[in-house]
Amino acid sequence: MRPSILWLPLAFLPWVPATRAAGPSPEGPFAHRGYYLTLTRTPTFGLDAWQTTVDAVRADGGNLVVLWTAGGFRSKKFPATWGHNTDHENVKADFTRDLIDYAHGRGVKVLLGFTPFGYDGVNRMSLDRPEWAATGPDGRPARPFGIHSWGRNLCPAREDVRRFMLEYVTEMYLDFYPNADGLLVESSDYAACHCRDCGARFFQNEFTFVKAVSEAVWARKRDATVVVYPHYFTGVDAPGLGVRGARQPFDPRWTVFFTPHSAHPDADLIRKAKGAIWSDDSPALRTPVEIREAARRARRLGCSGWVPSFEAFSYVPTEPEDGQAYLVGRRQLPLGFGWLKAGQPPYDELPARVNRVAYREYARNPDLPDMDFRAALGKDLFGAAATAEAVDDALALQRVLVTGRTWWQAAPVASPDRVRAMRAAGQLSPERRGEYRRALDRLREIDRRYRGKEEPFAGLHRPAQWVVDSWAGDAGKLLDPP
Repeated sequence: MRPSILWLPLAFLPWVPATRAAGPSPEGPFAHRGYYLTLTRTPTFGLDAWQTTVDAVRADGGNLVVLWTAGGFRSKKFPATWGHNTDHENVKADFTRDLIDYAHGRGVKVLLGFTPFGYDGVNRMSLDRPEWAATGPDGRPARPFGIHSWGRNLCPAREDVRRFMLEYVTEMYLDFYPNADGLLVESSDYAACHCRDCGARFFQNEFTFVKAVSEAVWARKRDATVVVYPHYFTGVDAPGLGVRGARQPFDPRWTVFFTPHSAHPDADLIRKAKGAIWSDDSPALRTPVEIREAARRARRLGCSGWVPSFEAFSYVPTEPEDGQAYLVGRRQLPLGFGWLKAGQPPYDELPARVNRVAYREYARNPDLPDMDFRAALGKDLFGAAATAEAVDDALALQRVLVTGRTWWQAAPVASPDRVRAMRAAGQLSPERRGEYRRALDRLREIDRRYRGKEEPFAGLHRPAQWVVDSWAGDAGKLLDPP
């Protein structure tokens, strides 16, 4: 799961690599399009919010949602897995089965996501069973880590741990959400186990579970999609984990999943697999230019799918995530959009719509000329009232609100608290102050231009005004020259 770092007839076609396609599709080079989303980290979103999100996926040409679900449902067998999420709307009143049915009615398939032996819910099992914890490279129990759900990753060499993992995932899929279309088995990107039984055999041990859960799912649902990482088959170093992958037999029923930071592409697996999906963080953390480049990379790799992250968090951190103590106890702002109402998804707000249009258009045509993209963007945002100036302002607003944003922190220009923390850490250089002042001046210009305007231009004014107002009073002095 990313700490750094989702359409009708097409949804029911067999998953085959793009390189095997009979000819070009009017929908573009990717048979499988959509977003990677984390249900477990949006405790404030109820069924209505998630249905609105599925509508956005469909409007963007999507036919697939990867819905990261572990830790976000009320497991009967393992209540510790949702102990951090007791205020989650899906834990309080389970709606995910209804959500999946809704997605199917919109022509969107749903894969349930989880990480074997780590991340949300799973890592909390180590709190009651410390002997289950993985071993770090120093020979000591792995250090606690998490995003919202904090605990230690688990050791896959232990039979009782593998049994827990299998029971937990099969409960999630086969008992709670059997109408889902499959699983994303997302290997950890932050830690492996280095005990005497793991180390070089870590991915071989993890593969024992991956094979078992795949067979359990296929035994119940023959056509289920099971998406796995390449680490079990390539034998190459796993980025950042200090261990090498395994070389296990590859079942062509698997779909493979690649990312720029933790699961590098492998041409041989792409040829063998039922499907191949490229995923990156471009809609969530980047600009339309970078979304275009991501589309081109996915096409160049020959992937049958491009399913990037558009994750938005709304939980309350209990630890200094991203290394920032000021975040503890403060509810996360979905995509950093502080003007949203509680429980409101961010995807229909103008800065997010800029990237949604970019994803939709570049997924269809990665070579789309910039002039054509701007025309599509203007039509989507402003209809017949579109002007070149309004399109420029929309792109500028989106760029300011994404520049420097992280999974946990709003862009510095949108967060005086973050700038205050930067100053305390000695990270607020004169150059950065000047950069932030210029960006804030650009938002003031947008605020003035669209003040009092009705839709569609109110979508420009609302976020610009929120940012400008946040710098009123003493906060504005943070950006004064030293």
